[in-house]
Amino acid sequence: MQLLLNLMEHFFSLPVQFKGEALSFPARLITFGHSFKFYVMVDKTELTFEKDDEGQYRVLREGTGPEMDRALLEAIILSLEDIQR
Repeated sequence: MQLLLNLMEHFFSLPVQFKGEALSFPARLITFGHSFKFYVMVDKTELTFEKDDEGQYRVLREGTGPEMDRALLEAIILSLEDIQR
């Protein structure tokens, strides 16, 4: 049995307002079936943003590294929500 996945990948620059500063992060959107995930590069670390069962974003990252600024992660989530409107 062959499983076919309809994967699509879109690269873009994500604008983020953080502490009065306009930032921009390299990002990509991967869609598969009816699901999607955003991947955003922050300080050489790729973060995965996906929605949980309640429709809220959660942030995942592989490996270990320095602690991420929670306020920055929240600003990125706001930007992701804005581009989906």
